[in-house]
Amino acid sequence: MNERLYRLASVVRADVKIRLRRPSTAVVFVLLSMLPYMWIPDPSTGRTLINIGGQRALYNSAAIGMATAVLATMFIGLFGFYVISNAVKRDVISRCGFVIASTTMRGSEYIIGKFAGNVVFLSLFTFGFMATAMAMVLVRGEAPLEPLVFVRQYILLLPPAIVAVSALAIVFECTPLLRSKFGDVVYFFLWMTLMGTVATLTEKGKIGGWSAYIDVSGLGFMMQQLKNTYQTDALSIGATSFDAAKGPQVFPGLQWGWQWVLPRLVSTIWPMSLLVVARVFFHRFDPARVRSMPNEKAHRSWIGRLNFLSKPLARLFVRFGQAIASLPGMPLIVRTSMTDAMATIAQFPLAVVAIIGFSLASMGTDAKSLFEGALPFAFAACAIALADIACREKRAGTTALVYAAPGLRARFVIWKFASTLFVAAAFLAIPIARAIALRPASTLPLLVSVLFLCAASTALGIVSSNPKTFIVAFLTFWYIALSDKGASPGLDFADWFGKTTPSVTAAYAGIALAFLMLAQLVHVWELRRKW
Repeated sequence: MNERLYRLASVVRADVKIRLRRPSTAVVFVLLSMLPYMWIPDPSTGRTLINIGGQRALYNSAAIGMATAVLATMFIGLFGFYVISNAVKRDVISRCGFVIASTTMRGSEYIIGKFAGNVVFLSLFTFGFMATAMAMVLVRGEAPLEPLVFVRQYILLLPPAIVAVSALAIVFECTPLLRSKFGDVVYFFLWMTLMGTVATLTEKGKIGGWSAYIDVSGLGFMMQQLKNTYQTDALSIGATSFDAAKGPQVFPGLQWGWQWVLPRLVSTIWPMSLLVVARVFFHRFDPARVRSMPNEKAHRSWIGRLNFLSKPLARLFVRFGQAIASLPGMPLIVRTSMTDAMATIAQFPLAVVAIIGFSLASMGTDAKSLFEGALPFAFAACAIALADIACREKRAGTTALVYAAPGLRARFVIWKFASTLFVAAAFLAIPIARAIALRPASTLPLLVSVLFLCAASTALGIVSSNPKTFIVAFLTFWYIALSDKGASPGLDFADWFGKTTPSVTAAYAGIALAFLMLAQLVHVWELRRKW
């Protein structure tokens, strides 16, 4: 038994050390540590962190602790998965997994060890975030710091989310269909659906009973307890305005009690059962089962079969693009960019079906259905296709080969940005042309939105060397913009709801330019450091 515990501890220790030593971990932690300052507004600005019936909550340890714990839960649920969902794949690529498979360690021990490593890593991040949030009590607080009260808010809200995300990350990595980019997208909508369902049930007063025992996000638990305490539905957490005529209300924080603690304990324990699913699909580094993993194609899945059926269309599409690229007088950067764009389509032939589908859908809809239906989902599909264009050479280890081509080393950022523009044009040219015909005033916002999309994918791909960064960042922004329905003009970046102003369009053009400048600076720095 002691030997098994030693093996598990070794897996956890190695996994956590590897992650903590990566520069990206430090960058993510610094960005996460900055969030409490932006999340907690100064009451003198007319906005408050917690609004209860128009009355703001006093900034004490309970209020700031609960609100920042909610923010941490959202971060872990949305971004934590993408940070930790490479534990098994890393062992495959580094070949360490094959060494592990030759030892006496059982598959179940490896799965539990990787799961525990995820839990420890996310817990360390949470602890660091909580420490920076405590500092905000000293900066913006209106009462003395009470560490135990602060910690209680985190203990009541965060453990179920940490355990659930850690288990889901292992399940997705071990399941053939879900270990690909498709799984990254599925997880995003799975978590957003979970949070949306809990919020809907709470608003309708239906949260409680069995549903409280599966509330891993903690939002239902928090909202229900606040409703029971204050007997009002007028509750908001975040930077919202308040009635300055009403004095601040002392917020006692989330309370203990078996009626609250027991559902949280169950919500923490039951996600561990998902590890059984991971064990069923775990390949134990069998070469016959993992040889296609780094390629992420999963040829034997239904996605792979659809890709195979889509190849004839993809071949026609690629040949057409290559014919255009080979026209006499075509500039070298345009020719190489189109070739790179066609490689993206050839790598995932099903994209051609999506391109044709969105083009046909846009031609047969009215303005409202196009702008609020077909066009947003065309943007989402396009973003998924763009995600790995700027970083696939680093991931495949072919950067030196690309740099050997004339002019590409110095103009790598321009090359990748042009490639994303060609792929985006394939996805969005017809839908945008149709949208412009129906609403000419949207011409400039739509064109700028494409530049913003391509610049963001290029910059985040070069900076992070991982397509997941752009996928989760853009899909989160896309979901917020779509849910906002134009209420905030600043979020209506593509004028889907007709609320975009010239200043907003100019701002997104500036952001696109800033993304490209960032990508170029990082690229130059990497050239000086490595080449």
